[in-house]
Amino acid sequence: MNVEYFLIDKVKEEITGPNIESNIKIKKTFSVEEIKTLIEESDVLLFVNKHDNLLEPILQDELLRKWDKEFVRNININDFGSVDDYENGYFYYVDVWKMGESTKVVVFSLQH
Repeated sequence: MNVEYFLIDKVKEEITGPNIESNIKIKKTFSVEEIKTLIEESDVLLFVNKHDNLLEPILQDELLRKWDKEFVRNININDFGSVDDYENGYFYYVDVWKMGESTKVVVFSLQH
């Protein structure tokens, strides 16, 4: 079985994995509205980081389907947070990388 892994290299602040080109982390805090706009773009790669910087790809259609229930109310745009502040007992930090000329890589890092 051929398993493909995507990771965040914390030292280089890069996403690594199959078919991932050179990329750079965007040093910006995105609003929830900006995040929604990013995930609706056609040239975007989406991942969920559930554990130890191991990224799980998520399809755009799936993320948009789950947006209202699982994501929008559970996004933390601050540099700090507590799961106690969220009704579901978890939240996501969101980071964005730019890859190539126009591709964005959006990572939702789960905190629970």
